[in-house]
Amino acid sequence: MKKGYFLQYILIIIGTILYFWANVQRTAIPGAIFDVLQSDLRVGAASITALGASFMYIYALSQLIVGILITKYGGFRVISFGTVIFTAGSLLFPFAKSLWLLYISRALVGLGSAAFYLGIIQETRKSVSKNNFGIVLSLILLGGYLGGIVANAPLVIFVEKTSWRYVFIVTGLIILLLSVLYLFLKLFVKNQEVDKTIHIDLSVFKNILSKKGNRFLYYFGVINYAIYYVLQTVIGKKFLEDFCQIPTIKAAVILSLMGGLYAISGPVIASLSKILLNRRTLFLRLAAINTTISMLIIFLCIVFNIRTELIAVLFCIIAFLASLSPLLVPLLHDINKQKESGSAVSIMTASFYIGVAVLGNFIGVILNHLGYISTDNGVIIYSSLAYMAVFIMLGAISLFALYSVFHIKESEKTLRFLQMCHYMEDKYGAHWHDKYEHDLYSNV
Repeated sequence: MKKGYFLQYILIIIGTILYFWANVQRTAIPGAIFDVLQSDLRVGAASITALGASFMYIYALSQLIVGILITKYGGFRVISFGTVIFTAGSLLFPFAKSLWLLYISRALVGLGSAAFYLGIIQETRKSVSKNNFGIVLSLILLGGYLGGIVANAPLVIFVEKTSWRYVFIVTGLIILLLSVLYLFLKLFVKNQEVDKTIHIDLSVFKNILSKKGNRFLYYFGVINYAIYYVLQTVIGKKFLEDFCQIPTIKAAVILSLMGGLYAISGPVIASLSKILLNRRTLFLRLAAINTTISMLIIFLCIVFNIRTELIAVLFCIIAFLASLSPLLVPLLHDINKQKESGSAVSIMTASFYIGVAVLGNFIGVILNHLGYISTDNGVIIYSSLAYMAVFIMLGAISLFALYSVFHIKESEKTLRFLQMCHYMEDKYGAHWHDKYEHDLYSNV
């Protein structure tokens, strides 16, 4: 750790805790308490899924400009702005009585949340030595992923014992205390000078999207992530309850397990990629094939009325192969110019959540129009026909992702690296890496 940065470290820790709560908010609504919200609000599936979409659209679009604002104004300053909006949305949500107020509260939560991840990364990069940055960043990401785990089984248990409004009132108050503490400590940290040379330049986005390699990578990445996340945060728990007839707590545990698998899979896949000499497309193709086959199996289970817990296993496998950012981000950095790589990553991040929002909206409309088989205390149980249509849609787009992934090639940098590895093996034998691997990684 760098000397003289104690207060910055404290702000980074508080920011990471806020990032945790942002992930709780993002994951829990509506997926974890879909039935509870539907029963209490007395509305259809489209209205419930729109709660998630109103967060996702704002969060996604904000990603496109937050990176630029952080470069211009500094991470701590942008996080300060985000905490105010995030807190306002978090406190409004449990007290809102109308659907429109609920949507506004979710939009505010999404807008405020957008500042945390990129802002924390920016300030961590400045406050932590280069050697420790990767470790610290992995801990920050883990903090966020834990929010996704807590947002399912633990949160569902508390909601069943109290009420969703009570749970989110307590959540809002915790977020308020954290935000006040952050803003107070921020008063004692010197602001970064505003960089007046930084401007929003939309031509950068046009240049990035004009490259076919980028487009295929986005097509695959967005669809693969959106299918996983829409199962995690919108429809997965509801489907397990309605079709597989899994009890609500057990279904919530499965969703928490999905979050845990997603959390650990990123480092595992990145390590395997390094072991295989930085090959990335192999894992991308494996994920696309798995998602397509899983959608087909689930569709067939619905068609033949096979209500099996195997579907929960497929959900978990999809989750484990969904955390591909450790491969996609380096690919984007390799195939784009240095000045454009940051914007290329922001486009991908924004597209991820737009994809989730669009899928969530479509699923809500499908469930509304294809009906339900029964209601119980305001909880709607949707028909097999409705779920069949949902997984036809998910299967169709997974086929497009499968098509796209085979148009993604290893970067020229990776290919050069592989060539040098083969050269070193021919020259020094199979165990060349014991002596020369460090030099090769540092020079390629």
